Amino acid sequence: MTVNVKKNRFIIASAFAGFFCFQHLAMANDYSTPLVGIDTKDKLDFYIGEGIFQKFWVPSPSSTTASDGLGPLFNARSCNSCHVNNGRGHAPEANIKGASVPSFMVRLGKQDKNAHRASHFIYPNIGDKIYGHQFQGQSSPGILPEGDYRLSYSTHLETLADGTEVKLRKPNLHWTKLNYGDFDDDTGFTMLVSPALVGMGLLDNITNTSIMANADPDDRNNDGISGRVNWIYQDKQKVIGRFGYKASVANIRAQNQSAFNTDLGLSTPLNPAPSGDCSLLQRDCLASPNGNSAHLDHLEVDQQQARLVDLFVLLSSPPAMRNLTHNHFLAGKRFFDEGGCARCHTPKMQTGNDSNFTVLNNRTFYPFTDMLLHDMGPELASGFPSASASPREWRTAPLWGIGLSEKVSGRVGFLHDGRARTIEEAILWHGGEAKPSQAYYKKLNKQQRNKLIYFLESL
Repeated sequence: MTVNVKKNRFIIASAFAGFFCFQHLAMANDYSTPLVGIDTKDKLDFYIGEGIFQKFWVPSPSSTTASDGLGPLFNARSCNSCHVNNGRGHAPEANIKGASVPSFMVRLGKQDKNAHRASHFIYPNIGDKIYGHQFQGQSSPGILPEGDYRLSYSTHLETLADGTEVKLRKPNLHWTKLNYGDFDDDTGFTMLVSPALVGMGLLDNITNTSIMANADPDDRNNDGISGRVNWIYQDKQKVIGRFGYKASVANIRAQNQSAFNTDLGLSTPLNPAPSGDCSLLQRDCLASPNGNSAHLDHLEVDQQQARLVDLFVLLSSPPAMRNLTHNHFLAGKRFFDEGGCARCHTPKMQTGNDSNFTVLNNRTFYPFTDMLLHDMGPELASGFPSASASPREWRTAPLWGIGLSEKVSGRVGFLHDGRARTIEEAILWHGGEAKPSQAYYKKLNKQQRNKLIYFLESL
């Protein structure tokens, strides 16, 4: 081993040392252990929050008033049904009932025909007139579910420079039953798998200044990358979107309560409608019994339960990076850098100092995301814009833990709709601003590609 190689290994290991000083070695089957360093009370609340995250809710009326109120329309019976062990979801295989896969959602929104919108225009959040903002294939007794769908997959071969062929698949949505009539003519559809919930508290505490410092909406440095902030409205204030595949939610509190209300049909402090995503035209749904209780602030998920789930999600630890001194890790990192991947998948981030949880303050960590929107090309486009994100724009996905996805949840499915069955397939779907990185990958030989994948699987 040369002196230079030893020195390089030392530099890499040292660069990540700040991460490990507060990061325990999360096991493959566990994205849901608390960050090292939280105090005893927070640790107790963490596990209570995990219990609420995992518990199954039931429709009203019920013999219990602590876990009722599910629906009337819903996609899943618990948070954990979608985020198994805090892991990612997967896309349904072809021709099975889509509603039977709780970790796969179809979001509804208005298509925009105006090709001349200013890039900073913020689209209103308008769903389908009848079906609302998300299609729900499950319902409480006496209420019609919204229907069902199936997927088919179009496939094509991507040929790499050394002649290797990789089969890619793209999902096609087919409605098999619509119990409330047709959609509006201008309703668009975006398919999503549940994302992994790791390191969310760290991402939540990156300062606005840090996120905006990496933005280059007009590509003034001419590197072909134009990361943009997704500006959204929250409480009538224009704020930075951080969470969701299009960064359309500002913080974990709003993200969790939106999921409670839309995915499970539960009322929360921020989303007090006990009928969840029922539209004004779904009158039986609106009139259905609910689980609002006086001892729960006249809600189904009261302030205390919402706080505990927030704490669980915020303080769940990201997995530790692995294989730091392995030759393949170091070589893979070099290919990652040479391919320009780090221009969007920013390795290092820093939290601010205003969190109520001291363990989240002033931390250097390695999520491999810039939290910004990037054009990913037409093949990955969603069915409608979201806030100021165009259909072709997606927030750079964090890469930490992607090598553990299947071990954590027993599921695999990369990109927003889970179409990619492997990390390699996900890379090959990169278009738009990421096309040069995809082209770089295609030119690598098999050994070089394996080392890059090894690096990514170690994050």
